[in-house]
Amino acid sequence: MTPPGEPPAELHQLLQSLRHYAEASDRAVDAAGHRHGVHRTDLRALTILMQRREAGLDTSPTDLGRLLGLTSASTTALVDRLVSNGHARRSPSTTDRRRVSVTHTQTAAEDGSRIFVPLSRHLAAHLSGFTPDQILAACQVLAAATDALNTFEPPADGPA
Repeated sequence: MTPPGEPPAELHQLLQSLRHYAEASDRAVDAAGHRHGVHRTDLRALTILMQRREAGLDTSPTDLGRLLGLTSASTTALVDRLVSNGHARRSPSTTDRRRVSVTHTQTAAEDGSRIFVPLSRHLAAHLSGFTPDQILAACQVLAAATDALNTFEPPADGPA
């Protein structure tokens, strides 16, 4: 029997599996980025730039820093690094001429493909034995877990 306040055993196992997956994913992405000379923060920034462009959103350095949780100085260093590596460019904002927008380049998309396509293929090969229904159920679980993380607000007074 599950003690009060504790998740059922199956849910506890799922939470552990999600944690293990997140840790393995972080290691794989770090290793792949390192092999291609791209910092983890740069990869995160490029992902944000690509997602925001796809959503039709302008991204200023301030936006990027806020989304990454960086200081202004760290954001400037990041954007300078992305621009010097040919992964991003600065240009006048299309919505406010006083602002600067940061966008990813085609080089960034190509380098991202070189980094992530092999990883995606490796994952797909390991998941190919599951039925479509199992895959869809996993998608629902992952979507719920992602939503929980995106809406989580830590308590102000520390851990409970």
